[in-house]
Amino acid sequence: MGKYALKERSMSVYFGIDIGGMSIKVGVVDANGNILAKCADVTPLGDPEAAVDVMVRLMRGAADAAKVSWEEIDGVGAGAPGTVCDGVVTYATNLGWYGVPLADMLRKATGKPAAVGNDANCALLAEWRLGAAVGKANVAMVTLGTGIGTAFIADGHLLLGNGAASGEGGHIRIKQLGKKCSCGREDCWELYASASSLLERTEQLIEKNPTGKCAAIAQTKGKVDGFVLFDAIEAGDEEAEKVLEELQVDIADGLTNIANLLRPEVIVMGGGICAQPRLLAPLEDMVNARTLGGKNNPHVYVVKPRFFNDAGIVGAAVQVMP
Repeated sequence: MGKYALKERSMSVYFGIDIGGMSIKVGVVDANGNILAKCADVTPLGDPEAAVDVMVRLMRGAADAAKVSWEEIDGVGAGAPGTVCDGVVTYATNLGWYGVPLADMLRKATGKPAAVGNDANCALLAEWRLGAAVGKANVAMVTLGTGIGTAFIADGHLLLGNGAASGEGGHIRIKQLGKKCSCGREDCWELYASASSLLERTEQLIEKNPTGKCAAIAQTKGKVDGFVLFDAIEAGDEEAEKVLEELQVDIADGLTNIANLLRPEVIVMGGGICAQPRLLAPLEDMVNARTLGGKNNPHVYVVKPRFFNDAGIVGAAVQVMP
């Protein structure tokens, strides 16, 4: 179990739980979105009861680290990947969960009010309530990770769809190349514009030019991560710059589809790679140049988030805030 730094407390406090296929992260979150302390551990896949046991242990550890008593916690919110309807995780294939009444399980395990939502929706709630999209009525959240997570607020309301199964923007189709996606379709957006695609493109560049700057940087690091390409660009690698430009075109294609469908005021770009200014810099101009109506329709702003990788924890907690 990993513990993180203590921050100063402000007002009411809540548990926020970010459930992923690899790890469960729990934070103590105040009403301003500050994470006072957080803990993390490995997710026990296919066993919801064991996962709840891990969550309770992590909640106790985070509360201790934040110097907050259990009685002071006002509620528990959790975000899970997949379809979540009325507190039930109906479909989360990465967890091996189907029809899991997680909100009820957390209420019984903690004695606290509990709410559960989709993890991408939670990230959006964090930015809409407390972060980069405060005061906006129409917002899209796009998270570039292993896949692409999306969530939407239209006219001040979170879009859930029938059975809360909407919002899977990572699986819009943007090409006709026949590349298979894990969802069963071909050429989904996340195959070409996610952090996974960035890594794949970087590896292909290294294979193509094993004596280039990308290869040298990866060798120094001992791995290919999401920063190798950007480090190579900073070092003057023109091939790396071209790879980034191709990635940006594919990201912008999906963002333009979202803009045409929902016309958000703001698209908040989440995920660790979006901390790279070079990635985000041209996207707003690219999207607005391609959207239907161009300058005759409202401008769409593409912005970085406030919370980045902590958005899931904060947004989970937002679900139980008044």
